[in-house]
Amino acid sequence: MTREMIESQMKSLELQLAVLRAEIKHLGEPTAPYYLGDLEGMLAGVSDSTEEEIEAAEYRVKWDDEKRAAPTASRCEGN
Repeated sequence: MTREMIESQMKSLELQLAVLRAEIKHLGEPTAPYYLGDLEGMLAGVSDSTEEEIEAAEYRVKWDDEKRAAPTASRCEGN
C-alpha cells in the first residue's frame, strides 16, 4: 500500500467513526412503546371519512390499477 492509500483509508475510518458517534448522541434514552390502547382516540374527529368510504376507495384504486395493466386487443395484435 502506498502512503496516500493508507492516509485515505485512515480519513475514511475517522469519518465513519464521527458518523457513528453522532448516531449514538441522537439515540438518547429509549422511549416506551405505544400500545393500541394508548392511541385510542388520538385521531377522533380528525377525519370525516368512514371505514366504509376508505374501503371503497381502496377497492376502486386496486381495480383501476388492474384495469390499466390489462392488455387491450390492439396491443396484443401489434396494431
